[in-house]
Amino acid sequence: MTAPRPASRRRGFTLVELLVSLTLLGLLSVMLFGSFHAVVRSWEAGRAAIDNAGHADYLMDQLAAALRSAYCPGQGEDYGFILTDDGGDNDAIEWCKVGPTLVGEDAEFAPVPHRVRVFVTQPDGDFPGGFTVRAWRQALQLDEFDPELDTVELVLSPRVVGLNCRVLDPDQEHDVNDALNWTDEWAKTNTLPAALELTLLMRPAEEGEEPTETKRIVEIPLAELSQNPTLGASANKTSTEGASLSTPGGGFQGSGGNGRGPGGAPPGGLAPPSPR
Repeated sequence: MTAPRPASRRRGFTLVELLVSLTLLGLLSVMLFGSFHAVVRSWEAGRAAIDNAGHADYLMDQLAAALRSAYCPGQGEDYGFILTDDGGDNDAIEWCKVGPTLVGEDAEFAPVPHRVRVFVTQPDGDFPGGFTVRAWRQALQLDEFDPELDTVELVLSPRVVGLNCRVLDPDQEHDVNDALNWTDEWAKTNTLPAALELTLLMRPAEEGEEPTETKRIVEIPLAELSQNPTLGASANKTSTEGASLSTPGGGFQGSGGNGRGPGGAPPGGLAPPSPR
């Protein structure tokens, strides 16, 4: 008869092994949380950058459309372009235009020529600052009218922290390397520049980072007409010389029978649309 075997002794974890395991588990949790947090921050920064870029592109589209709708029946400071350069990234630009761009369709003067001034304001208390517009009717103003006192500032975007504008030099459009020659000054305030280089600086997604830049070159269609008013008269003469025979419908037939200048605009400049 065999003797019974002694029961096997079960060995558990010692206190030291438990402490080491808990330490390793804590370190692993910290590493995983740090990696997850870095991924989330990177994703949020990327989303903010994409959102900022889309916002800047939208503002640039509005600004470019407003510049292309510049109104200029001829030379004169009432219809010219004004650039105020502060030596940094806080420039201001002003010109005369037609249409609702930058002012909105609800503005009563949107269909007629009006001046707009675009600049960047700084935050001040409850005032958010940012991409700011002043606008006023070009004609039918009182003698004592002052845009600084009699108009209000409309902030279109508080995300913009800077605006830089350079104009194409009318005296030397290209440099020695055949590159476009930009200048920070525009002395011919009774005319329009042929092209502008615009830079918007957007507020960074995180504090301490550099603002993001969005650049665009915008051409102004009526620049040549504003600098050479005789072009409008020449277009008018050509169109009227081509209109020779009357038709039963009351119009004219011929090479220039529509009586309009370049781009379908009346000779001498772009006519404002009829009031709605």
